[in-house]
Amino acid sequence: MAVFNAVDVTDQQLDWTIVRDGGLALYWRPEVLAQDSRWLELKGYRIVEFNAAGWNSEEQMHQSLASRLSFPDYYGKNLHALNECRQDDVVVPDDGGLVLVLRHYDRFAKAVQIEAPDARNLAQSVLHILGRAIRHHMLFGRRLMILVQSDDPRVCFENLACIAANWNPREWLARNRGL
Repeated sequence: MAVFNAVDVTDQQLDWTIVRDGGLALYWRPEVLAQDSRWLELKGYRIVEFNAAGWNSEEQMHQSLASRLSFPDYYGKNLHALNECRQDDVVVPDDGGLVLVLRHYDRFAKAVQIEAPDARNLAQSVLHILGRAIRHHMLFGRRLMILVQSDDPRVCFENLACIAANWNPREWLARNRGL
């Protein structure tokens, strides 16, 4: 299922649109994210959701990712280890694909910035690593998508593994995010 059929693909097909635009999409309204997650699930994608509002530290983020993605026991719980695990330890099924849903990600970004204001942007670094995972798996014909929900309609993440974190098609216009 990893290869898209040019005859069957349209710009209205959600998975095609997200993967075409880099594999990482931003969401503001939870109901839009829920609808899109359900559509992807019905198309055979495995959905793994994270509530990033509960991540008040880098340690909590690593613990959650390691637990839900079944990282090995020796996972180092740091960005270097996450970067290493993104290739072989993030299991993306050949049939369908894998969708990681990060809810309330802006809260995590703010919490870790308060925890260590002089540190480089941890939340952005995590998305950069996950963006590299998207590209890695794509090279092997596997579909990995990252859906990032933010309660802040102005949130912006840049320089993510040479991809942009664009707003999903239904919330691309600022007015559709209440702005």
